[in-house]
Amino acid sequence: MKTSAPGKEKLANRITWRVILIMLFFNVLIIGAILAFVFAYSLANSGMRGQYVTDGIGGRMESMVKAVKIAARNNVAEVEDHLDSPEEVFDALEHELRLNTHYIGFAAAFMPDYYPSQGRWFEPYVKLVDSTHVERKQIGSAQHDYFIQDWYVMGMRAETGEGYLSDPYYDADGGMSLLCSYILPIHDGKGSKVGLYCIDLSLDWLENTIEEDLENVRKEFLSDSNNIGESDDKPYFSIQMIDSQGRKIIGSDSLDTSILNGKKKETFMSSEMFDLAGTPYYIHSRHLAGTDWTLVVFQHNRLVFMWGNVLAAVIVFFMTLGALVIFFFMYRSIRSATKPLGFLSDSTQEVAKGNFDTPLPTFRHNDEISQLRDSFGTMQQSLKRYVEELKDTATSKATIESELNIAHHIQMAMLPKTFPAFPNRDEIEIYGMLTPAKSVGGDLFDFFLRDDELFFCIGDVSGKGVPASLVMAVTRTLFRNVAAGIESPRLIVEAMNVALCDGNDSNMFVTLFVGALDLRTGHLLYCNAGHDAPYLQDQLLPCDPNLPVGIMPDWTFSEQETDIAPGSTVFLYTDGLTEAENALPEQFGRQRVIDIISSSIEGAYSPQELIESMTVAVRQFVGETEQSDDLTMLAIKYTKK
Repeated sequence: MKTSAPGKEKLANRITWRVILIMLFFNVLIIGAILAFVFAYSLANSGMRGQYVTDGIGGRMESMVKAVKIAARNNVAEVEDHLDSPEEVFDALEHELRLNTHYIGFAAAFMPDYYPSQGRWFEPYVKLVDSTHVERKQIGSAQHDYFIQDWYVMGMRAETGEGYLSDPYYDADGGMSLLCSYILPIHDGKGSKVGLYCIDLSLDWLENTIEEDLENVRKEFLSDSNNIGESDDKPYFSIQMIDSQGRKIIGSDSLDTSILNGKKKETFMSSEMFDLAGTPYYIHSRHLAGTDWTLVVFQHNRLVFMWGNVLAAVIVFFMTLGALVIFFFMYRSIRSATKPLGFLSDSTQEVAKGNFDTPLPTFRHNDEISQLRDSFGTMQQSLKRYVEELKDTATSKATIESELNIAHHIQMAMLPKTFPAFPNRDEIEIYGMLTPAKSVGGDLFDFFLRDDELFFCIGDVSGKGVPASLVMAVTRTLFRNVAAGIESPRLIVEAMNVALCDGNDSNMFVTLFVGALDLRTGHLLYCNAGHDAPYLQDQLLPCDPNLPVGIMPDWTFSEQETDIAPGSTVFLYTDGLTEAENALPEQFGRQRVIDIISSSIEGAYSPQELIESMTVAVRQFVGETEQSDDLTMLAIKYTKK
């Protein structure tokens, strides 16, 4: 059998055998009986409390949903009878609002281009400002594109006569507050679904109801209602309304509702108990009819057992009086054994505050406390060195990140960012996007109008990061300066090539495509310097195999030309598109690019819609894989009629 070293005493043995063995036998049976009684009584009481709260709030909520459902079905008919013009729709909505002033607002969201005079988006909204004034707004727009929002998609899929209550949201365009909406389809005279009818409901009453029930529970347990708030930063009693996505709608506090995904077990009273970071909560919930919401009442275990614990404490107090007689004789021994821990604890508290030079106490006994003191002394010195190194590292990292962030904003500011770029020209639509793989990148695109010609370029600098970003900035500046006075794309590229070769000790180069489009005729002159060939519609544009710029200053570049038919789109990109990889790894490839371009042709997409569709496809393909290369796209549509 293994024995202790000579002179080494066991602290655990001294305390355990002198105290636990004397008091354990007398305490175990009594404490066990008390705890069993406390658990049964307190749990039954909390169950009734939770059921009372959920039934009360849930009943009122379900009554509200039923009332708004009836109101929506009665009122939507008036809108359906006034579909002849947008103004009649506004009048119908205002009339309903004045009859139902307890609602925030009424809205209708129509199908694309339902009223040609209103454009693609028509979403009339009326809001009661005061008892006499109603505010009218048309909130549908490209920025407020309701066609892609969940509430519109779900509403248009609903069966005839069926509506639903949306999840809460903050309406920055209409109600300007936290609200939810009851949504019901609108049908024309032929019975066809043409849009959605919406009633906006304020959630203030629900929050007030929850606060009233919380106040009642506070008064039940403590005369000072402010003292029942939290235990160890966790609320004693919480009422939460959860939406269909598991997110909190309204609650009495900021309790993390992820507790509902915690470890769960059933008690003998059929209450659900969840564990959140070691803290048990007893849960009562009720799904609210007519909605996808759930009302949940959380009761901290300390609240559940509060009054029962008071009773247990009284019994334990009298039981402890008898144990004190025995404890008195053990007191000096326990104090002598644990005093070194107090000294060491005081020293460690100082170290925890950052006073790493705090001296540690010395002990007479050669036991575990003495070993702990020596180990902590070693850790104290190591921690001091580590903190100094961490300070230096953090300072350097913060400086680098700040500089990279500034460089990113400077680089992005150099690229065109206002779209539509030429709102006064009806011959051309253009849209571009650059997404760097790091804070700064080496891709670029640019364009400008001179007289009736559009000069444009796209490029990819070899390498990544800061060096590539510097070359990118130089290249973009060269394009602007050179193209300002030269007509020919070939001469523009050759002038840029000479400039980039001069002093290029780092041997960096740029693949570049430069084009000049005559907006009067659709005639395109272009020069490709080693860049990926762009697409004209869904066919690759023929490109000569020229070298990238920045390699040979005396290289003679070739120039090509073609005619672009009205309605055609030129799509330019960098290899960050076709070489984007997923986790397998597989590359996005040209075929997927062609498929998306073909779909855009069939759908008559604008350049922005084409690039956005391509971006969504790349993100879905890549998934969670980290972006490895800069991604740049530029689409130009010749729209002259």
